[in-house]
Amino acid sequence: MTPGGAAAPGAPDVVEVWRIPLGGDDAPADLADLVGVLDAEERSRAALAAREELRRRFVIAHGATRHVLGRRLGTAPGALRFSRGSWGKPEVADAPGLRVSLTHSGDLALLAVTGSGRAVGVDVESLRPDGDGLRLARRFFPAAERDLVTGGDAGRVFTRLWTRKEACVKAAGGRLAQGFAVPVGHGTGREAEERTEPVTVRGPDSGLPGPWTLRDLVLPDPGYCAAVALDGEGPFRTRLRVWRAAAQTDQYAGGIP
Repeated sequence: MTPGGAAAPGAPDVVEVWRIPLGGDDAPADLADLVGVLDAEERSRAALAAREELRRRFVIAHGATRHVLGRRLGTAPGALRFSRGSWGKPEVADAPGLRVSLTHSGDLALLAVTGSGRAVGVDVESLRPDGDGLRLARRFFPAAERDLVTGGDAGRVFTRLWTRKEACVKAAGGRLAQGFAVPVGHGTGREAEERTEPVTVRGPDSGLPGPWTLRDLVLPDPGYCAAVALDGEGPFRTRLRVWRAAAQTDQYAGGIP
């Protein structure tokens, strides 16, 4: 890695994926420090949350994001400034080449960070019940992918495909409806196993053409599926790390050796 966070010439790009617990024993009990680093817009968004649980999750996810990025850039977390694209994709101001993506579902958030200069998208989803997976696949997926979402593992297969599509859409800075036609059914069988080797994905001629390099993420959380995508072609490594309020520690690494 170079000091700016980019991979050395000739080496695969690197994406750090931070696992941020939003609930349970691993989540911070005291949010004062996290609230203190949020900017005015983020505090306003937190205040608008319909339930206290949702407010807590928002504060933890966005406060942790600021701590991770501040540590990486050598900047106070509260001093970071963000801009947002048309569909809400965040970019860190005054940090050329640094790209980020934040996602959350239930009690888990993931933050993807890369210094490669390639746009990144990450998505995590709680597993859908089998009935929901069948219904939603029939409504939104192309025929070839609808045929994969069958039987007793329909919910897991659907969720796996959905996270892949969302990761590509987020890398492109688009909206979800544009991603329904992106073909991501590679390697998905009835077991819906994770495919951790990178795969090049191209979208339809219109909408979001791509290409993206896509891979599934292996999480220690059994109730979730997740995927990460980088804009363009070319392999990348993933480093999965865990964030805690008291410390930011490596959990384990995956991807290309």
